Amino acid sequence: MISSHDDSERMYEALPTLLNGTWRGAGRGTFPTIDDFEFEEVTTFRVRDLEPATIAYEQRTMVVGANAIREPSHWESGFFLLFEDGRIEVLNAQNSGRVEVLSGSCEIIDATTARLELASVVHAHDPRMIATRRILEVRGDELHYEVHMQTTNVDVLQKHLWASLRRDSPA
Repeated sequence: MISSHDDSERMYEALPTLLNGTWRGAGRGTFPTIDDFEFEEVTTFRVRDLEPATIAYEQRTMVVGANAIREPSHWESGFFLLFEDGRIEVLNAQNSGRVEVLSGSCEIIDATTARLELASVVHAHDPRMIATRRILEVRGDELHYEVHMQTTNVDVLQKHLWASLRRDSPA
């Protein structure tokens, strides 16, 4: 997606501002080996003044069950590392014990819109996992994402999660 030095510089400068803040919303989960579910989510991105440019994040979800009972579900935290050559790496640890490194690119569409595409390059502590892919799109104060997974039981990437969040406040 990053096609020139100017494009990578735009990403390096714009993405921290586009993501910074606390986001709240809801989503759905599905996968061939589990029952479908709905969840609520709070994700916070905080820009850190480090090299490479670093955005710390924390994502917490609560499954919405029968009678609208909410139960803590997924919790992950980590870092988006932005490199001047346009690469992005996401390093995360999850409450399940899974650890991932994803690598990808970002397209800055305009001053308020960006699209990130990331694919797993490392995942550890979950022998079922073969691959993951994440697509994030920021449009002003809206963030939409999808997570796709491939496991030992499902041999092609399948959509697992999708959610829509709104920026609640800047970090």
